[in-house]
Amino acid sequence: MMLEAAEHIKMARAQRKLYQDKVEAAQRTVDRPHSERTYTFVVDYGQNMSLPVFNSEQPGATYYFSPMTVNNLGIVDHAHKYDDGKVGEHMHCHVYTDAVGKKGANNVASLIMKTLRHLNILRDDSVGSELNIVFDNCTGQNKNNTVLRLAAWIAKLGYFLEVNFIFLIVGHTKNAADRLFNSLKVQYRKKNLFTFNQLVEALGTSRTITIHPAVSEDFLDYGDLFDFFYKKLVCQIKQNHIFSSTDGSEMVLQESVLHQEITYPILKKDFKYLTHREVIEHGNEELRMLEWQGINPYKVYELFKNFRPFVPVEFQSDPMYAEPSPEVLAKVKAEMVDRKEFRATLKRKKYDRTKEQLETVAFGDDEDEADGAVM
Repeated sequence: MMLEAAEHIKMARAQRKLYQDKVEAAQRTVDRPHSERTYTFVVDYGQNMSLPVFNSEQPGATYYFSPMTVNNLGIVDHAHKYDDGKVGEHMHCHVYTDAVGKKGANNVASLIMKTLRHLNILRDDSVGSELNIVFDNCTGQNKNNTVLRLAAWIAKLGYFLEVNFIFLIVGHTKNAADRLFNSLKVQYRKKNLFTFNQLVEALGTSRTITIHPAVSEDFLDYGDLFDFFYKKLVCQIKQNHIFSSTDGSEMVLQESVLHQEITYPILKKDFKYLTHREVIEHGNEELRMLEWQGINPYKVYELFKNFRPFVPVEFQSDPMYAEPSPEVLAKVKAEMVDRKEFRATLKRKKYDRTKEQLETVAFGDDEDEADGAVM
């Protein structure tokens, strides 16, 4: 156990040093042409927020209601050049409710691509030198086949000579996004916020953060696209922490910078000899908008029925508090019946179990004595 702990700490320090080196390289090359630049980003989800939120008041009746969930994905550019010429961290924070999307692998991949395009570093006229993206070890959002194959896809499209996805070691994942999330929520923690526009305004008060409201059209099904082009990284995800690609057909895997590299052929044989134009054409055909059912109907009902009376009159006409459609009301009614039956069944099971335990305590000794007398 001591040897395993020592190895764990050694790997954590090595990965942290790699992260710091990539940041330094990005800042050192910030004034060079795109073809000579190194870009380093950190991607992480912040703690969920709520809407509406009554932060400036004592918890009241609304404490027991179900507000809308607000997701926020931070993508930190470690070599952002500010207007005064200083170079430092800047977070592009994508904010959206659960009416728009969830926090899955496709959402992460989509918002990474959206950010890179927004910053104009996915260029058709020039190939960048190196792209580094640093993550924590969350498998559901970041460390999975969809997000990892994005590194190969960016390289395959010819946007960079080298693409590295770097994961910090579990328990040692503190990064720049964690710091900037504190700045993001300074005003959010102090105010009552009733609409999404109010939320965006409250979150956008720091010069080190740019807010990007996300919409459903931003989220694309990269998982299906990559299943079309690529094989999956079978039995290679959990133990490795560095995933690199240069030509998009292979990935180089490492447990850490201290370990030997493994080359993993990831591109399917059918696409090995496609031209750059053919890859783009196939990609445009296969990449579709991600299907999303939207917010839970029960929550739509709660926003109208429970929250709306507590919202100031001037905000009650916001679409978030709109009266549910007959279809939604029918679903809510059916869900209420299901919940009532479930609670009744659970209560009955608890009663039966409690009754059985009481009878065992009350009569168990007498039965034992009776059995002993018979014997």
